[in-house]
Amino acid sequence: MMHSTRKQGVTHLQQFVGAPRRFYQLQRLHVYEEGGRNSNSGINATVFGASSALGVTTASSLTRIGSQVVLPYRKMAGSWDNRFKEIKTTADLGMKTYLKLQDMTNEKEIAFSLQSSNVAISCVGSHVFYKKESEFEEANIRVPMAIAKAVRDSPQIKRFVYVSAAGADPNSQSKRLRTKWIGEQEVKAIYPDVTILRPTYIVQGLNPNTTIASKWGMHMKMFNRMMWQIEGMNADVQPVFVNDVALAIMNSLKMEETIGQTYELGGPHTYNY
Repeated sequence: MMHSTRKQGVTHLQQFVGAPRRFYQLQRLHVYEEGGRNSNSGINATVFGASSALGVTTASSLTRIGSQVVLPYRKMAGSWDNRFKEIKTTADLGMKTYLKLQDMTNEKEIAFSLQSSNVAISCVGSHVFYKKESEFEEANIRVPMAIAKAVRDSPQIKRFVYVSAAGADPNSQSKRLRTKWIGEQEVKAIYPDVTILRPTYIVQGLNPNTTIASKWGMHMKMFNRMMWQIEGMNADVQPVFVNDVALAIMNSLKMEETIGQTYELGGPHTYNY
């Protein structure tokens, strides 16, 4: 009997040693979502990539239930920047603030934006007009790594949600998907309790002319035809609505079983171009 107990103890110790080592204390996040904008939901979030459609929708979902949201940005944010105009009206009467960052790969600047938050959400991604590999690496690898390190070293952060992309694979032909996969691995190595969401093509109505598919739609609307023919037009896509992705982020914050998990997010229908 004693011999059997000792074997079980050794097995449990081996499992404990093989588990990811955490240099932070895992805390519980209490969310109150029954109130309005003037209530306190218990969420103080910093949303990186707030100038994107997903960042704007996520921030508006958080402030709608009474959350304090910090929206870092690195653009000029002048009156002519349409993306920043969307951020200004995101929270309406909710609690929000803007924060100008000079370098999003600087951990000190990111740590400053996290000093009053208990939730970190990364919606940072590469732009559609990127061409060089280094540009994709900065947006999809170095920036998420800096955010993950700042989250790990922040004592008050309780949850971290990182938005990647469906189809992320090291052998993909797409530079974006290759760097997204590397960014996922680096973030999980730094912060094992991260919740990773992999959405498919996100459909949104805030930025109409920022993607190639939107330009195709404008050509069909104005001229009733395509102006060019491109390889892969018969490929199938499974788009997902941006509000559904924001809802998945909200559910990830409320459900503790999502800690350390990876989820694929796809829409209900499959189309081709």
